[in-house]
This record gives sequence, structure tokens and C-alpha cells, in this order.
Amino acid sequence: MPTAIRIWEIDGLHLKPVEDSNLSVVHVESELETWICRNAELLGDRLLIIDRQRDIPGVGRLDLLGLDEAGKLVIVELKRDRTPREAVAQALDYASWLDSVNEEEIEAHAEQYLQRPLSEAFFEFFQTELPEYTCQNHRIVLAAPRLDESAERIINYLAERHGVEINAVFFRYCKLTDGKELLARSVLVADDTRTSGHKQKHPAFEQLLAIAIEKRTPAILELCRQMRQQWRETNRWTYGGSLRYWAPTPSGQDRMVFGVNIAGKNNPPAGQLDIWIPTKSLAEATGVPEVEIRQKFRDTSLVFEQQNVDCWIRLKKPDDAQLLVGLLQNWVQNQAAVASA
Repeated sequence: MPTAIRIWEIDGLHLKPVEDSNLSVVHVESELETWICRNAELLGDRLLIIDRQRDIPGVGRLDLLGLDEAGKLVIVELKRDRTPREAVAQALDYASWLDSVNEEEIEAHAEQYLQRPLSEAFFEFFQTELPEYTCQNHRIVLAAPRLDESAERIINYLAERHGVEINAVFFRYCKLTDGKELLARSVLVADDTRTSGHKQKHPAFEQLLAIAIEKRTPAILELCRQMRQQWRETNRWTYGGSLRYWAPTPSGQDRMVFGVNIAGKNNPPAGQLDIWIPTKSLAEATGVPEVEIRQKFRDTSLVFEQQNVDCWIRLKKPDDAQLLVGLLQNWVQNQAAVASA
């Protein structure tokens, strides 16, 4: 159970208990959402709110999405008119969605909400550069006036037994005799109980190589890794285990331009390897128009699926990997030629 909070108003030598009002009655939860947007420290941490009321197909409407200074995404779900157990289930559904998307999609949503690039908003808010982050590194905060015992039991079970970063924040509202209003906060799971999960932040390359050997893709993988000669390579647990390549842009920010999904999120057949390319970021980094990049992929036999911000490619054999790497290296050379002209 969360710590009970009682408030007394001091009147000379006398203490007058202040009666709690039901937040969901006196201040509808849309007001609580606005308060959190304006001062996310209400949730206990300094957060930059990067999206609000986002429709997630097949899932629902995500109330708020925040980002803390360390680069961890925070799902904020308000209970609203759902039962507490429904609210917990909904929050977990949003977390499962976040676990399956990529940072380019989140940044596109954030830019739409913030009306500027996420990196700029992050720097202005925290006075530091946007760190590398992954959608899989996230936690859940359920904001509510109160929860029932079953919902509290579920949250405690997930946090204490399974290392899920989930917590509930409770708000109490009251009004003093002079008309001033107070908002008090308590949390369900103590800070020292929360964990960052059991996975290490970044996998060792040997772990990723072991996955590739199991999937029978080490030859294709090694061809793709030729791009580490031009771009910075990082290891991530994204989509179960991936390599990511980062290129500098004219704005001075590194952008992810090439991803190798070693673990096989889309279940390719054995011996085949999926690649994703954020075409907008690649265009920014190389100076090649995005429409030209997409058209070039359409002219080859490599395109697997195109989305708003990504181009997914399935490499079926080493020759496919060599073709893809050749295209990427040509665009890098084009960038170098333009820069030296």
C-alpha cells in the first residue's frame, strides 16, 4: 500500500484536519494531465514530455510519453474512467507497443508534438545533448487518485518479482479555508525497489554473433559490417539484438542511418537477414534526397517493406548484402564529393 498522507492546517495553536477531495470529481483527470505536461516533476522525476494523446493503432490512445535526462522513455497512463486493473493492463499494452517500434518513429511523433526536433527540445530542457536511447529502455507510471488492492498487488508483483519498471503515483487534492488549493503526491513502489530490468544495457558483440550463427547469417552480417569503416557502429538489444550505424549530419547531430536486425524481429527464414534504414535520416546525413533513396531501393530487388520513416530490406544471400553496402557506400562518397567541391 502507498504511504498514507494526512494534512492539517495550522491555525495559531490549533490544528485543523484538511479533508481530502476526490481529484477525479473536483479536478477532472484532463487537468491532471495538463499539470503533468507543465511540470512533470509531479511524477517524481524531471521529465521532458515528448508526446501527448497519441493514437496507437490496435492499442489505444497513449496519454503521455516522457523522456528523462538519462534517455529512458516514460509511459504515463492516467486511470480516467477505467477500472484500476484495466488501466494497468492498458499501460502494459503501450509498453509492449513501445518495445516493438524504433526511435525514428518516436522522434517523428515528438517533432510533431514539440514543433521542433527532439534533440533541440531536449538540449533546451536539460541543457545537455540528447543521449543515445532505445525504445526498449522504458518504464511505466500510472497516475491515479487511488487504486484498488488487486491493481496494487499486480504492480508490486511486476516490480518486485520480475524487474518491470512500473509504478503508480497517487494524488490527493484538498482546499484550505482561505481557498488555496493543495496537491499531495505519494508513490506505490519505493524508489529503491525499482530496477532497470535484468538485461545489460548493451549486448557484447560476441552475444550478437552467437545469435547470427544460430540464424545462419554470419556471412551476410560481416558484409553489412563493412559500413563500420564509414559510420559509427553500436550494439543494441533493439528488436532482440541489433547493430546500429550512426552518421554525422550538417546540424552536428549523429543520426541512426542503418540498422541490422540480427535477432530476426520479423521472423525471416534461416540464413536471411533483415535491415532497416531510416530514409529521412540517411538523406540528412548523405545529402541525397529521400525520394531518390526510396526510388533507388524500389529499382532493386531488395525492398521488403516501406513505412513512413523506414525502409525494411530482407537480405536473402551475400550478393544482396554486397549490393546494399555498395549503394550505401556510393551515397557516402557522394557526400564526400559534395563537401570537397
